[in-house]
Amino acid sequence: MFNPLGLSGLLSFLMIGVVASAEEVYVTANGERVNTLDVFQDCDVCPEMIVLPLGEFQMGSTVQEANAAQIRAYKSTNRDPSDYELKLRQSFSNLGIDPDRPEEGLRQYYASGNVVQQDDPQYSVNPFLHEVPPHKVTIDLPIAMGRNEVTREDWAACVEDGGCEKGQKDLPRTKYISCDKAFDCVPNPDTRVRFRLPKGPHATHPRSPMTGMTYYEMNDYTSWLNKKVGANVYRVPTEAEWEYAARAGTTTRYAQGDTLTLEQANYMIYRIEVVDGERVWKHDFGSARELLPVDNFDAANDWGLRHMSGNAGEFTSSCGEGPHRGLETSSQYLAVDADRPDCKRSIKGGAYAGQVELARPARRVAISSDYWAPAVGFRVVRDLTPEQ
Repeated sequence: MFNPLGLSGLLSFLMIGVVASAEEVYVTANGERVNTLDVFQDCDVCPEMIVLPLGEFQMGSTVQEANAAQIRAYKSTNRDPSDYELKLRQSFSNLGIDPDRPEEGLRQYYASGNVVQQDDPQYSVNPFLHEVPPHKVTIDLPIAMGRNEVTREDWAACVEDGGCEKGQKDLPRTKYISCDKAFDCVPNPDTRVRFRLPKGPHATHPRSPMTGMTYYEMNDYTSWLNKKVGANVYRVPTEAEWEYAARAGTTTRYAQGDTLTLEQANYMIYRIEVVDGERVWKHDFGSARELLPVDNFDAANDWGLRHMSGNAGEFTSSCGEGPHRGLETSSQYLAVDADRPDCKRSIKGGAYAGQVELARPARRVAISSDYWAPAVGFRVVRDLTPEQ
């Protein structure tokens, strides 16, 4: 298997991880001393966190990888990719890009500042090109990542304590569906209360991921956590931190390898079949078709993080419009969007209602900060300070 980091990069990554594991010790809010890959909670109602090693990784995909992902998506749903491949080549040619060697031409196109969305192949032909270009990122900020997606019981603790869903009211049940499916839906918190109540239309297990929040409300939750522990340490992760955590030191398509099974992740299998002479979409084929509790089946990667692929799609704090910006460090990714409160955020991880290609760690899609959906939630990250 080709390793994009190269042997020296892999050895460097492993050495950095060993150094961090041997020397770096952090102290939690309750005084507990923790080390790399330890699990801890800062308080009784705080989420479980896992201390991540410091290191570096290859973020994103090559044009070839993005193209292969789209072809697999076509084939897995029983569709012929021939027309797609012709359209992709034509879209490159229309931009003056060599379709046989598009990497440099695509890089120059995105760097030109003259990108027109309807001409951009990542919008018009292949959304997986949103993952390009690949680039090395060094994780230079010590962090712990949520072991799980924020659950309904995690969220309920914030609501009961007055930190989340302040001043909201109840509305008729017919109003509580996703804004992308309701012609009269106004994207504000009041339209979603019933959706999030225990007996609402999408009620799930207390340990299931909490979904239906906007990015702004996710920040309400992290602000509440910070008040609980008396320090400004919790936040929504950047997409670099998220992808680093999802990959867990691997370079394969998924953290579990080049394939992913329904025993390892909650995603949707669907394809076109011919029924009575007509082509129709068929779903299920063993898929859960709903959110599952975070403790369900063996969904953890090598660092113990669960459901980084599938289950609920996860917001990050990074503005995700256009291709990757190619930043070199996690601290740069954190700083670059600090003054952009209303951008389209990068959502990662796929979802229970999405196919397996969407669950690759490299996959990213830009969604408005005020967007909410039954399949989209988040997990938190915690900044750490080495023990003095």
